[in-house]
Amino acid sequence: MPKYQTAERKVKPIRRKEPHPIWRGIGCLILLIVPAMSLGLSTILVEMAPGLGIALPPGLLGRPLMPALLFRVPGLVPILNWIQSLENLYAILLIAFTLVILLMGVIALAYAFVYRLAGPSRYSQFDAPPANVKVRKYKR
Repeated sequence: MPKYQTAERKVKPIRRKEPHPIWRGIGCLILLIVPAMSLGLSTILVEMAPGLGIALPPGLLGRPLMPALLFRVPGLVPILNWIQSLENLYAILLIAFTLVILLMGVIALAYAFVYRLAGPSRYSQFDAPPANVKVRKYKR
């Protein structure tokens, strides 16, 4: 045993394999902000489309129609009346869904790029280095 040190070995802290908790919070915010932002953008785009010369299909424009069977449920009547009062709902929802897919794709690409730059190395100390093999074309 050394004179000025204890015989105990210092235990290295165990690295967690889970992501940092802040990433869960950021993911939750993204899941709330992106659909809300795309719904607002789609409302603006549907209003601006005729001025820009973009013709939207007539089936997507106007107020939505609900089946009469749903109006027999007493609790649904106020909600259905509110939904039927919304103008161009189908066009807004279709464009909002498209924007959600596009924005989530852009965020995923940005995350992959940042993770590649700042993430852990590709190989750990237990991995063999990549093989440096030069292959020649086989000729008879």
